[in-house]
Amino acid sequence: MKLPSLIQRTITGLLLVALMIWAILSGPYTFVIFFAILTFGILWEYFTLINVSRECHILRPVHSFGGMVLFVCAFLAASHITPTSIFIVYLIYMMLMFISRLYTRQVNPLRELAFIIMGQVYIAGPMSLLSFIAFHTKAFPMDDMWKDYCPIFILSLFFFIWINDTGAYLTGMSCSKLMRTHKLFPRVSPKKTWEGLIGGVVFAMILGLLLSYGGYVWRHLGISLHEGVRLSRLSWIGMALTVSIFSTFGDLIESFVKRAVGVKDSGHILPGHGGLWDRFDSLLMAAPAMLIFLIVNAIFFK
Repeated sequence: MKLPSLIQRTITGLLLVALMIWAILSGPYTFVIFFAILTFGILWEYFTLINVSRECHILRPVHSFGGMVLFVCAFLAASHITPTSIFIVYLIYMMLMFISRLYTRQVNPLRELAFIIMGQVYIAGPMSLLSFIAFHTKAFPMDDMWKDYCPIFILSLFFFIWINDTGAYLTGMSCSKLMRTHKLFPRVSPKKTWEGLIGGVVFAMILGLLLSYGGYVWRHLGISLHEGVRLSRLSWIGMALTVSIFSTFGDLIESFVKRAVGVKDSGHILPGHGGLWDRFDSLLMAAPAMLIFLIVNAIFFK
């Protein structure tokens, strides 16, 4: 039974990774389409869990679409296709959301409103920041969206998350066979250990060091380095450390929410993996942390 499940999980994971890398490398349009749909899907799963918990009944299509609108607005603003006033579209959605609570028949409309806002802040907000990472370059703006678009940081973000998860798993498993491990946060995630956290951080920092030497790899992939070549090796390592730590927090927060509503998986759309939220939970904390790091690094380490 385990072998077919492992094969299914592996195939699903490889296909998802390949699709994501293709979407990022193919340019800004495939980037925005892929991640806009992903934002909608994660929000859909989140609102589904809230509805299952019977805390309230949220209109999933409306508010999942609202989060996708925020992502598209952020992309249009970050790429300079439109001015930042494009966020007025999302602002209208938010205003209508509040006004509509006056007419709702929910038993506790404030609780419903709180869950909706949490979805927008916790999921749609961080996902929208991916566009500002993709267009984060000192040469910005160059008045050419295709030249402004720099996938190196987006790819690095996911590389750091994946290597952190792999390193944490391998280190945690190895240490559990050799010695008594120490639980990281047993109330939320009993399987995570301090040893695994440290292992994931070390793996990510090593990858950060390798990427700082890997200019020829990026060029071979046809990626314009932009600001990436201006980052020092210490900055690459620091970025890896930042993503590694906050991706772990992202995983813990999703586990916290799922425990609160009493479910194991956020969905079943990915065979062997569960839902989209299960696969991208780390991203929701890692993306804001990485953008903050890039901004601070650009200010203080020019």
